[in-house]
Amino acid sequence: LSEVILARDPISMFMVLRIFVAFVSLFTATCLQHQQGTQNDLSTFRTSHESTWDLENPLFDVYMIATPLRRSGAEQFLNETGLGKTTTFQDATLKSTLNREQLLEEGKIVPESEMPHHLQIGEIACTMSHQSALRRFLSSSDKQFGLFFEDDVWPEYSVEKELGMSFTEVINRMILARNSTKMDVMADGVLSPQILDPENSLYGAMLEFLDISGEELVRRNAGLKTWDLLNLGRCNDHCCAAGGESRKMDFPNLPKLQLVFSLMATCGHSYLVTRHGAQQLLEYGTPISEIVDDIMIHANWAGKLRQLSVSPRLFNQRENMGTLIHEIREKEFQKSAKINDTEVINTYQKPECYPYAFLYHKGCPKIKGYNYPPEADDMEIYWNRDLRNRIRHHYRQH
Repeated sequence: LSEVILARDPISMFMVLRIFVAFVSLFTATCLQHQQGTQNDLSTFRTSHESTWDLENPLFDVYMIATPLRRSGAEQFLNETGLGKTTTFQDATLKSTLNREQLLEEGKIVPESEMPHHLQIGEIACTMSHQSALRRFLSSSDKQFGLFFEDDVWPEYSVEKELGMSFTEVINRMILARNSTKMDVMADGVLSPQILDPENSLYGAMLEFLDISGEELVRRNAGLKTWDLLNLGRCNDHCCAAGGESRKMDFPNLPKLQLVFSLMATCGHSYLVTRHGAQQLLEYGTPISEIVDDIMIHANWAGKLRQLSVSPRLFNQRENMGTLIHEIREKEFQKSAKINDTEVINTYQKPECYPYAFLYHKGCPKIKGYNYPPEADDMEIYWNRDLRNRIRHHYRQH
């Protein structure tokens, strides 16, 4: 037929071909637009999509906060994990470039009298680095989720060996599971109410810190179900607190990994956050009054967002790199040991659960495999933070 049309009217055949090409182009563009819309519309994410969705196509953008000296190590981590496809490097704010008085004048930090504890200039620089990365995510990414790393991060859990998956697929599955109907029901019945329980051993400390009533705590947390922020490398969490390690649930699509209701998870070197969570972290943490780890904890307490943790954790910090934040060494039994400001402090092992929580929580066991000193049962813990000292007294009084 086409030969007949071409023989009789070559111009008509040319027009038919042009219309056909235009139709194919329009159809392709529509499909791509639909795929992009689906990727960024949280309401469409369901675990049933996993059979057709490309789980190696990231549903998130990656932000690596790095100093110039550590960039090569960060690149090595991204190559090792295969997470470098959509990574944006965020230059870390260097503490050597900051002046405390100037930051106060510019309204970037609060007066020290309004800080829960003294913030070292390195802690301020670290928090400013995270805030810059969060703002970059909100302003330049079209994704609904951002994955954030510090430059000393390293994989601790072998997802390929344990799950037979890549890190990209694991993070994608966490995102897909977040908005599944099954996850909503489980979170509503198991996770959310626990922060409101007066039997929670941190309940009084939360009310004291927030300076609110129990009724107000309930109001602020009403309606929060699943996570806005997912800590992928928690450390020193109070796992034995009511609503802590005992409150957990399985991922419906990730065997061997669990979601944990985390009340005191520190370590902010690796976390997954929604756009809403990023915005809440910026609003709650501006101007700066505490380090980024504590902003996450207290924003969760205040009902601004919901933070959960993954257990076992996926990432940890490389011990041989130390920390560039602190000017004063902070360890158990040791109040302070001033060192040269340029010296890198070796970080000690930071397990997921705070190893001395057994001193504060009745029935809490010691962590298996942790190297406790002989005097552990009778020791005084040095927290080096006024807030945590108040929490310590709260535990001992109750």
